[in-house]
Amino acid sequence: MAEIFSYRNFFRQMYRRQGQKYRFSAENEEEFHAWKKAFREELNERLGLKQLEAIWEGFGLKNRFFQSIGQEEAVQEEGYTRRRCVMETLPEVYMPFYMLCPDGIREGERRPAVIAIPAHGANKETVAGVLSCPEVIEKLEKTPRESYGKSFVEKGYVVFCPDPPGYGERVEVPSREDLSFLPGTRKNPLGSSCKDIAQTAEALGFSMTALEIWDLMRLVDFAAQQEFVLSEDIGCAGFSGGGQYAMWLAALDDRISRAAVSGYVHGYYESILDTHLCPCNYAPGLWLLGDISDICSLIAPRPLYIENGDRDVENGPRGIEGPKEQVEKIRRAYRIFGKEDLLVHCIFEGPHMWYGGCLEHMPCIS
Repeated sequence: MAEIFSYRNFFRQMYRRQGQKYRFSAENEEEFHAWKKAFREELNERLGLKQLEAIWEGFGLKNRFFQSIGQEEAVQEEGYTRRRCVMETLPEVYMPFYMLCPDGIREGERRPAVIAIPAHGANKETVAGVLSCPEVIEKLEKTPRESYGKSFVEKGYVVFCPDPPGYGERVEVPSREDLSFLPGTRKNPLGSSCKDIAQTAEALGFSMTALEIWDLMRLVDFAAQQEFVLSEDIGCAGFSGGGQYAMWLAALDDRISRAAVSGYVHGYYESILDTHLCPCNYAPGLWLLGDISDICSLIAPRPLYIENGDRDVENGPRGIEGPKEQVEKIRRAYRIFGKEDLLVHCIFEGPHMWYGGCLEHMPCIS
């Protein structure tokens, strides 16, 4: 009887009845580009990216951006150097990140780059393999593959590992309410404060998604200006929540040359509607515009690697059939360009985790 008191069936009916305005249906390149332009413009408006851009320009940050980036002395690791940097991405908003540079870059040489984005329950330290605290050490002992930023630099790529909003050093101080009603609450280096940021951002007219994408776009700005980076070959990769951010960044920024999305392509209706994931998965009116497959289709025809575990609880009630259906929808966009081979979907036996199959599809750089 409890089901009759739930909003779940109402939400399902609303999703089905209203449909998605930009559901992909293009049949040729001309229609694709028209669809892409209109979809992107509305996403920029709905998510709040246009508002952030106006703030960025209004405060003059665009003109002094590269002068405001601080860098610490490099730490030599086996085969690469690691440098911690901090950039101001919005007025009085600072993003720390690691820049990993492989040894042996010759004078005048430029290398492909990867922005490696952490998942929920992770941070730039876990992705870069920096054993900075007991929590990170314990996590990497359990899930060593999640240091995928380190894996990329070991293949010869220049790698950038950020703390997205609400992650790592950017976890917000616990709210007064949490401190009052949840004794013992403390700032957790592997926690996230997406909920607090998302609620405040929405009340101010934009979204957590916009803040995430905006920061990553500024990181692309920085990466493209490095003399040892091949600016036309900057990719991105991430698992779970990091996969979501990699998807969005590649979908909305054509400077991204390739993307690896692990554990996130599974569909709004079958997965996120029922799974009730972190608030960073949501934005006002998003589900009226398109599904995850539609957002991923914006990446076409650039290389896109997608991976799923066949026992991932986030796949939805039909299991791996949900992600497979999403990928087949994305494939229609690649088919228009005759580039189906650039869309790779790998399914692994296992749960929700980073499998790293994309590393096998990327060449080692010498």
